[in-house]
This record gives sequence, C-alpha cells and structure tokens, in this order.
Amino acid sequence: MSKRLQIFSILIVAAGLAVPVLAGPSAPVGIVTGAQHAVIGHLAAVDGTSIFDGDTIATEAAGAMRLRFGSSQMVLNGNTEVTLHKTDTGVSATLVRGNVRFLSAPGSILEVRTLKNVVIRPKGNEPATGQLSLIGPNVFEVGSTKGALDVSVNGVDHEVDEAKAYRVDVDSAPDPSGGAGQNSTLGAGTSGGVWVAVGLIAAGTTAAIIIACMSPSAP
Repeated sequence: MSKRLQIFSILIVAAGLAVPVLAGPSAPVGIVTGAQHAVIGHLAAVDGTSIFDGDTIATEAAGAMRLRFGSSQMVLNGNTEVTLHKTDTGVSATLVRGNVRFLSAPGSILEVRTLKNVVIRPKGNEPATGQLSLIGPNVFEVGSTKGALDVSVNGVDHEVDEAKAYRVDVDSAPDPSGGAGQNSTLGAGTSGGVWVAVGLIAAGTTAAIIIACMSPSAP
C-alpha cells in the first residue's frame, strides 16, 4: 500500500470516529385505541396513533378519546385537554381542562395530575379505576369506581375509597368546628383543602361507549 493511500485510509477512519452517534427515535408512551373529534397536538387522532413523551391531546365538545399505556388506560370526555409525560414507573397525565376516566394498573402505573399540586395514584399495588374533573381554577372532583385512590393535595395525602367521590377546593381550609357536616371534610390540615362528598361524575354518551370497553384485559 502506498504512503498516500495509507494516509487517506487513516483520515477516513478518523472522520468516522469523529461523527457522533445519533440517538434513535424515542419509544412511544402509549397508543390511541379509540378517537372521535380528537387531536394530538394539531393533528387529528386516529386509532393506532402512537403517543410520545410531552404530547398534548385534546377532544372537541362532542369528542372522546381512549388511550392505552401498557395495562393502564385513560378516556377523555368532550372538551378535555391532557399533557402526557413518561415517568420511571409509567406515565403521568396532567389534566388541563375537562374530565377523564382512568384505569391505573401495576407494572405501568398511570399517575393523574391537575392544578399545581394535585397527584392521584392507585392506593397500594392494586389496580384502580377512577375519574377526575377540573371544575375551576382551584376546584376539582375526584372519584373511584373500583379500588382505592391515593390523592395528594399540596403534599397532604387523602384516601378515596371505592364508589366514593369528592369535590375539593384546594385553596380553602376545613372548618375546625365541623359545622358544615360530617361529610364536609376528609382528612386534616388546611393545606389539604376542603373535601365535600358528591355523586360520581357522569360521562357523555360518546365517552360512555368508549368507557364500556375499559378493563385491564381490553385491547
């Protein structure tokens, strides 16, 4: 091999070593399994569309969308917006407006958030099905339809038992005298807000059809 060819070969190898390794595309955090009048970002959502870390999903007033994250699932009712992020244990979904139904299962935990410091997870290591509705700038409703939920409000933990639902004002303090009735508050501490027992949140017709398919074994 000539000296010139040797130098050329060395330069080729050196140039190859200098090229950074390009990262592959990030793995999706979930998939759309049902959608009507819904978008991911600014694109129409259709069945089978992958969802990625940081995606914002939304439905129109008459829309609904069902998502799957491993064994966990979520249904957005009409006029609802959610932002999704990957976590070490699964997915975190932040409700910006509207209301959602969700199933959180072990192995792919779905953590639901809203307002500034409200975090909802299944209690213990058991699957739980719940619902969350954003009512106002400081008020939300949360309920459990199966299993117990752990609801943290401003760092104060509350347990929501199966078939129970509450309206929570995160900026108000409970009445220490209990004058509003025995169901007016749940737990103690002003930072945990005021909890008032309510009925379970009703779903719209379109969302109800999609919700009927929600189960740990549903595709």
